[in-house]
Amino acid sequence: MDIKEIWDKALVYIQKNINSKVSYNIHIEPARAVYADDDFFEITVPFTINRNIIDFRYRNLIETAVEMATGKKLSLKISVMEEETAVPEEIKEIQQLTKEANKIADEYRRQIKELYVLSPKYTFDNFVVGSSNEFASAAAKTVSESPGHIYNPLFIYGNSGLGKTHLMYAIGNKTKELHPEMNVLYITGEKFTSDFIKSVRESKMQEFTEKYRTPDVLLVDDVQFIESKEATQEEFFHTFNELFTNNRQIVLTSDRKPSDLTTLTDRLRTRFSQGLIIDISIPTYETRVAILQNKALEYGVKVNDDVLDYIADNVRSNIRELEGVLKSVISKSQFKEIPLTVDFVKETIGKITVTDKVKVTPKKIIEKTAFYYNITVDDIMGKIKTKDIAVPRQVAMYLCRRLLGMSDTAIGREFGKDRSTVSSNIDRIELALKNGSSVESEINYIMKDISSR
Repeated sequence: MDIKEIWDKALVYIQKNINSKVSYNIHIEPARAVYADDDFFEITVPFTINRNIIDFRYRNLIETAVEMATGKKLSLKISVMEEETAVPEEIKEIQQLTKEANKIADEYRRQIKELYVLSPKYTFDNFVVGSSNEFASAAAKTVSESPGHIYNPLFIYGNSGLGKTHLMYAIGNKTKELHPEMNVLYITGEKFTSDFIKSVRESKMQEFTEKYRTPDVLLVDDVQFIESKEATQEEFFHTFNELFTNNRQIVLTSDRKPSDLTTLTDRLRTRFSQGLIIDISIPTYETRVAILQNKALEYGVKVNDDVLDYIADNVRSNIRELEGVLKSVISKSQFKEIPLTVDFVKETIGKITVTDKVKVTPKKIIEKTAFYYNITVDDIMGKIKTKDIAVPRQVAMYLCRRLLGMSDTAIGREFGKDRSTVSSNIDRIELALKNGSSVESEINYIMKDISSR
């Protein structure tokens, strides 16, 4: 197989697995394979920007594609074409596309610049606290009162729409209130990455480091975005060290805890884990009602308790969806000039009905788990640590988190255990599931039993 065949086969794989067709057309399609041996596979690209983007964003993808085509694990080399050797029409086309892309990107950056300014409407005062987020809220307040001295870094994780960004803004706003002299920077993992790439492309690394290594408080939302981006992770590592060494506060949010960010470098995972790690889970029914009450007041609309109860009982996935449903039914009732009743809400939000659901509670989970393993509820709730008791206890705790979205603290209250014990027990089950343990089939059976009437 000659080098062109290898590259053609690799391109088929890359096209199927790349996230952006625009990036493929601009940066990868113009590349040409020029050399291969037992250790390296070299491609050449028209411009330095192509090389930088491929190196930062697509190196792993291309190396995997080449390995699929050759059966060998080869290191990728990227060179830049000499002006006279590039095909003129291709260069003109890529140059034009690059200019247009840069123009669009500059306009986009101009429009969204204000998105990264701290929004004053998100504060601790309007953050509804419940068992699913009380520990995170308390830690966030402590950080804002004494930045850089307690809980550094603070790492908050949980699914989308559970209030992580609200807490980030609240930390920033409270810090500015208590310490107006401090420089607070809120940023997303995606923005950090794009700023880094831009600084490399435009040779403005000094400006980049001044921006990110000087704040007294750095708030990085969705830090999981830097996964699989080796150069960005390298830069973030140095940024983290610089801030931490100088007692600057670092707050990170993610959709997963550090140990589950599997394509993050070990040294970053270690640093993310050296502070305080807190999870935010799906809010309880009581918290959901309180959130809806607050939002109704914010909208200036009187909503009957039975309507709020119905929405809270049927919309459980996250806070963002909860608020969206409330806003939707209020808007539609006002537009149609129809009273906002439970019947109207049922008709508006469609298929969700109370009668279609089986009420799942921690008590029911514990009872069903005990029945499956042929032990008693007292065994699960007790202190016996033999394997035949400990594993069912761990499974029950795991199911409380998975099915009810309960926080470790809330689960601990149900089982009479501290949150660290709960976290450790759930970690054991998650590890067993990753390793293909038979516990997976046991859990699936118990869940089916729980969902039956």
